[in-house]
Amino acid sequence: MGTGKVHIFMFIDALGWEIVNEYGFLNDLLPHRYPVKMQFGYSSTAIPTILTGQPPEVHKHLSFYYYAPEKSPFKIFRWMMLQYLPPRIFNRWRVRHILSKIIARVYGFTGYFEMYSMPYDRLPYFDYIEKNDIFVPGGLAPVENLADVLTRKRIPYHISDWRLSEPENIDQLLEKLKQGDIKFAFLYTAALDGLLHMKLKDKAAVRKKLEWYSGQIKTLFETAASNYKDFSISIMSDHGMTALAGTLDIKKQVEALGFKFGLDYVAVYDSTMARMWFFNDKAREQISNLLSESKDGHILSHEEKIKYGINFPDDMYGQMIFLLNPGWQIEPCDMGLKALPGMHGFAPEDKHSFASFISSAPVENPPEWVGDYFKNMKSRIDEVCP
Repeated sequence: MGTGKVHIFMFIDALGWEIVNEYGFLNDLLPHRYPVKMQFGYSSTAIPTILTGQPPEVHKHLSFYYYAPEKSPFKIFRWMMLQYLPPRIFNRWRVRHILSKIIARVYGFTGYFEMYSMPYDRLPYFDYIEKNDIFVPGGLAPVENLADVLTRKRIPYHISDWRLSEPENIDQLLEKLKQGDIKFAFLYTAALDGLLHMKLKDKAAVRKKLEWYSGQIKTLFETAASNYKDFSISIMSDHGMTALAGTLDIKKQVEALGFKFGLDYVAVYDSTMARMWFFNDKAREQISNLLSESKDGHILSHEEKIKYGINFPDDMYGQMIFLLNPGWQIEPCDMGLKALPGMHGFAPEDKHSFASFISSAPVENPPEWVGDYFKNMKSRIDEVCP
């Protein structure tokens, strides 16, 4: 047994509170268990919130795309005319993924970047928020992130590379623990999210994946116990997952009003919300009236934007945000042409939206919102601070 202390925080994307309870995930090893309200939005919002303890209106990350034609890195698409090429080829995920890799390399993006299904001719109206690797020091500047704190306090630490597979990230951490040098670790695993998007109702597949995680976590326990005098392991997630209840073609409904995209309005159609910017009162009034009459969602109020930490003074992510009811998805949307069996990004208050925090050690201030993980991590860092 070693002589030091290490605190391990493992992030499991989409490990919702409902799933933790339904499958009894690690009840024995991690007895301190809490439901946690998710941050409004998607993982693109939640992870920066977890890494800074701040809401989107502070760290500036909500969805990936926001209206900013003057600084759009996609201006070249005005002349490429890809929208006129065969969609069965150029709208395929593999082709778009390759194009995304090329764009990222040309512009030097180090963060997670995908074009998804954003129409080629609409890309020049938008900028993309996650250009930088948000896990490294300075990744969310000027807001201090987890890596900034660890660096400032001179704590030997390990933060996973989000580009690597789960087995690779786990193996890297195991090697670090065997060396006994680090005092803090943030382990990133994201495959559960993809599984639940496609197989949320396949209980055998979900259970098999959770059992795999359980085996890996038990190995982490054994390795930490063999190489450290004291340690703790905490598992945290960003949101849950909601089964598909229905679809809504908001884009078709809006376009049927006859307004011109780019002249009268622009919009981003995320999986569970439509975000609008208006350039004249007529477009604002008629599109607002259309969405106000929908029984499948509602327009966020000013009070809701404040409550969710997305009240951007400059309406960075939309002058109007229409949020669908839990389980409903926009089809087609700018994130994908087909709805998925499972999705997240609904109202944080819905029971299937809740994230989870489970730990081997008592938690002095149990997290109520995913941004509270940052306080918990900082308190553990202070414990091992020299």
